[in-house]
Parts: sequence; structure tokens; C-alpha cells
Amino acid sequence: MKVSQTRSANRRIVKNTAYMYVRLFTMMVIGLYTSRLVLEILGASDYGLFSVVGGVLAMFTFISGSLTSATSRFLNVEMGKKDGNVNRIFNINVLLHVLLSCIILLLAESIGLWYIYNKLNVADGKLDDAVFVYQMSILTACLGIVNTPYQSLFIAHERFRFLAVLDIANSFVRLGCILLLSLYHGDYALRLYSIIFCLTTANSFVVFHWLAWRQWEGTVKFRLVRGWKNYKEVLVFGNWNMLSTVSYMARSSGSDLLLNSFFGTAVNGAFAISKTVSQCIGTFSSNFDSASSPQIIQGYAADDKARVTYLVNKIGRYGLLLFIFLYFPLNIELDYVLHLWLGKVPEGALEFTRLNLLVLGVSLSCGGLGPLLRAYGRIKWFQIELSFFFLICIPIGYVLFYLGYPPYTILVLFMLADLLHRIVQLVLFRLFVHFDSLLYVKEAYLRPAFIAVLLSALTLWYSQHPLETDAGRLTVIALTGVVTVLLIVFFGLTKQERKTFLSPFKHEN
Repeated sequence: MKVSQTRSANRRIVKNTAYMYVRLFTMMVIGLYTSRLVLEILGASDYGLFSVVGGVLAMFTFISGSLTSATSRFLNVEMGKKDGNVNRIFNINVLLHVLLSCIILLLAESIGLWYIYNKLNVADGKLDDAVFVYQMSILTACLGIVNTPYQSLFIAHERFRFLAVLDIANSFVRLGCILLLSLYHGDYALRLYSIIFCLTTANSFVVFHWLAWRQWEGTVKFRLVRGWKNYKEVLVFGNWNMLSTVSYMARSSGSDLLLNSFFGTAVNGAFAISKTVSQCIGTFSSNFDSASSPQIIQGYAADDKARVTYLVNKIGRYGLLLFIFLYFPLNIELDYVLHLWLGKVPEGALEFTRLNLLVLGVSLSCGGLGPLLRAYGRIKWFQIELSFFFLICIPIGYVLFYLGYPPYTILVLFMLADLLHRIVQLVLFRLFVHFDSLLYVKEAYLRPAFIAVLLSALTLWYSQHPLETDAGRLTVIALTGVVTVLLIVFFGLTKQERKTFLSPFKHEN
């Protein structure tokens, strides 16, 4: 790649990343405020009930995210070919997604509904509410899955500004609906809340379809693609990709169900609060992957190994540095922040949140590797080992809960499993992709690890000498943020990166 092309590509990544972070920051602020409102409106028990029964919404998020990345991968590959037929790939993916939504609908209305009626631990009089929320969640999931090829088309064309505007608008619509819901004092608040989720998903569905037809009519025009071989490659890749997605979904929803079975919906509510915090920080820290994924895949297809290695290693380090920037100022006064946010913090939410954030830190140590794996394409063994480490936590968690271990034990299992998974994953990258995993460890991990050790020591010291006043605690959070930024700039960045970062703050004489 020419120098001018490289600079243009890098600028495009920066712009796309900026759009993603404006989107994420806005959605995070709205989401945290919305969570507080919903907790006040529903109460801890109903909030926990929605978290368990609405686990289908989480399934939609995981499956849709996985399918979006897989579909974008094939669209990018086809767009990179001189004689590529994007319409053919698009229609293959549309048909597969429609079939998948039908399968999920069938399973949800049979096995899933049986579980709701026979196994779910709910308070007296709440079963009808649980069934209603479940049905709305199924509808939301199916709409999201069918919408995936259209959303992937926007990602493949790097229309991140549009994606940011749409998601922010949807967040404001949802917030407005929940503010109206706060004025309602009847018995159907939980049902109305589930309808709000479904309507905002339906809104995205309509907008994506309408704009895709306006901008890429030739691409989205329906044509039935015949022949098994046309579907085989996409289906094989999608199936292996789906294996890890379903495994992650099973781990997430399975942990909800385990906690519900052994401890009840109140603990589910505390666990849901911790997942909200973790998801906000995680999404904010991981979006370098989304913005750079098209270029990593296209670079790999063009056999530009130097460019691919450069991007993967940088993204791995930047993702961890951003996590550190968000984690330590929050963690140093986490109990205080939770009380500011929620007012009344459910019992156990603090312990769950601390551990969920640590689990998140481990999971974010794969920055750049996801796009590289999608570019490589032959993902069978990667997905098998990932699924094993995801799924093994549930039976072990069941045994430990049966033996009397506390609720947060499940998160300790997640952390240990994710550490082992990362080690095995890096070995597989070295064996199959011929990727320099040792260089990745050096480039992506060493600088963030050094900073994390220093800030952990600071946090430990402060825990022995805490301040008690509101002003003091807010000052500590702010000072920790400043110290974290300084450490990232002077120890987390290379000399050239630091020069680029500081250049806007320097004034010429």
C-alpha cells in the first residue's frame, strides 16, 4: 500500500472510531440514566425478572453481533474482488438469516416456553408478566436477526457516521418512552417496558431496509441464488462463528438461570446492574475492532501482512489502554459511584460489578484478533476451543452453587476460563495463521500491564486511607483520571504516538 493510501486509510479509521465513540459516549450516558429510571420504576425483583426472561434480548445482541461481523466479512471480500458479485452474497445471507430466525422462533415457542412455565423461579402472580416479556423478546430477536444483512451492508461500506446517528436517535426515543413510563403507576409497567424495547428495534429494521433500498438498490434487489455450493462457504463459516456466539449466549443466559434457580430474582437484579456497567465500559473499549475490521480483512485478502500486523498489534494495545482509562477512575470509588447512579444499590451489586469489570478486562485482551480471525476464515478450531471454555463454566458453576458457594463465584469461573482461552487462542494463531503471537503479547500487553500495576498499587493504598466527604471522593476520581491519562501518554504510547497525541497542545513560537 502506498504511503498516501496508508495515511488515507488511517485517517478513515480515526474518523470511523470517532463516530463510534461519540455514539458510545452518548448511549452510555443515556443507558446509565435509563437503567436507574427502570430500576426505580420496576423495582429490583421485576428488573431481575426482565433480565432473566429478557435473556432472549441478550441472545439477539450476541447472535446479531456475530452474524453482522460474519456477513460484513463476506461482503468486504466480495467488494474487494474485481469481478465481485455483492448482490449474490447479500441474497445468500438474507435467506440464511430468515431461516435462522424461523429456527429460533420454533425453538423459543417450544423448549423456551416450556422452561418459562415449568422451571422459571418467579414470584407469585408474575408468571403472566414473564410470558408476555418473553414473547416480546422473541419478536425483538427475530426482527434483529432478519435485519442483520442490511446493517452489515452499512458496516462494509464504512458508514459509521450514519450508524452512530441512528443508534443515538434510538437511544433518545427509548429514553423518552421510559420517561413517559415513569408517569404510569399501574400494574403493567414491566410489559410496557418490554414493548418499548421491541418498538425501537422495529424502528431500526424499517430505517435500515428503506435506506439500503435507496442507496444500493442493485445490491439488495432480491434474487434467489440456486446451488448448494453458493451457500456452503457462508454456512460453514457462519455455523462455526455461530457456535461461539451460542456458547457465549449459553454462558450469559445460563449464569442468569443458575443465579435465579439458587438465589432468586433479587440476586438477578444485582447481577443485571453489574452487567450494565460492564457492557458500557466494554463497548466503549472494544470499538477499535469495529472501525478497523474492514481494513484488516481487505489487507489480509491483499496479502499485505505488514499492514495487518501493524493494525492488529496497535488495536490490541489501544483497546486495553482505553479500558484502563475507564476502569481505574471508576473502580477507586466504585461503591460511591453506584450510589450516585442508582440511589439505592441492590445487595451484592458492588461485588458483582467489581468482578464483572475484571472479567471484562481479560476479555478485552483480544483486540484486533477478532478481525484477523474473520479475515483468515478457517475458524473451526478457534471456535471449538472458545466454546469449550465458555460452556464449561455452567456445569462447574452449578456444582459450586450446589455445594454452597456464593453467587459471585460464577464470575471467578468466567475470569479463569477467559484467561485459559486467551492462552490457547494465541497458540492457535501462531500454529494456523502464522501470526507472531509473541510479538502481539509484547506490543499489546506489556505497556498496559505496567500501567495497571502502578494504578492497582495506588488503588490499594487509597483503600487503606479513604476520604469520606462527597467533595473528597469526587476529587479522588478526577485525580485518578488525570494520573491515568498521564501514565497512558508517557508509558502506554510509543514516542511517535506520543508526539502525534501531544501535537495539538503545543504552540509554535
